[in-house]
Amino acid sequence: MKIIQDFYDFMLWMIKHTEKFPRHHRYSLGVAIENRIQEILGLLLKAKYRREKKTILNDVNIELEVLRFQLRLSKDLKILTVKSYGFGSKNLLEIGSQVGGWIKSKS
Repeated sequence: MKIIQDFYDFMLWMIKHTEKFPRHHRYSLGVAIENRIQEILGLLLKAKYRREKKTILNDVNIELEVLRFQLRLSKDLKILTVKSYGFGSKNLLEIGSQVGGWIKSKS
């Protein structure tokens, strides 16, 4: 599924960035971001295999929204550059649109 591959690619990109967070943010914000993206990947895989997808996909949307704020916080704390934030935000927007389309197709 394209959404899972796109999210995996985002996940790989994001982890490469969280590895470079300063120590005092690496073990708080960085780990929180990594845990959240792993949770989202798990939810996407559950939705792929479960019959009842809508509830799981709604949970994905909520997790994506929190992740967007974590990315924004990283930018505001000057941990991520504006360019990296823009790239990450654009990817999350596209992934969110794919989740929305998936939800609509199951309604």
